[in-house]
Amino acid sequence: MKFISGNMAALKADSTGETEGKMTKTEAWKKAIEALVDPTSGMDEPERANYEQKIMQKLKSGKRLSSEELDYLRIHNPEMYKIAVRVETERKVLKTKMQNCKSKEEVQQVVSIQMEVLKAMKGDPAQEYMTAMVEKEVRDFKRTSEYARLPQKREKGKKTSGGEELYKETEKMEEGEALCQKAVAYNRMQVQCDKIGELAQTYLSA
Repeated sequence: MKFISGNMAALKADSTGETEGKMTKTEAWKKAIEALVDPTSGMDEPERANYEQKIMQKLKSGKRLSSEELDYLRIHNPEMYKIAVRVETERKVLKTKMQNCKSKEEVQQVVSIQMEVLKAMKGDPAQEYMTAMVEKEVRDFKRTSEYARLPQKREKGKKTSGGEELYKETEKMEEGEALCQKAVAYNRMQVQCDKIGELAQTYLSA
């Protein structure tokens, strides 16, 4: 909700600067929607450039982008937005695979396969960001107590992390995560719709 409150302040500042009569309803609604969706609404060009630079630094260091930062890329840098979405999708898959491993050896197998995939991405503009993400997630996972508790090798007679059991577990986790994300997105959309209505009324009454 932080970006909404920030945009509310920017919109109030914008509305005070209107000098040529009132907006039409269509103009008011359009501006309200754009302001809520764009986290840099109300910023000048240097501020917007600085905001984008911070986003790129996060991508290059493998960090996860916020929903507001993804919104910015979707509006102002569509090509980078596509890359960021690919990185986040692969991040979830990688984390799920590592969490489903039953030994440190299996974790290393997952990492080795992922590194081969990265090598095969030569020439892909997403390779740099994918590599940074993988390195960060692997490093972070190996620092967890979950990883520390894993045995070096899995007990004999049990399926490895590349077997059917792992894929079924992964699919279930991904399905559950997808449902949670949809619920969060739905709630966020409802809040935004309410705010859009309020902002449109602010413009019309200005």
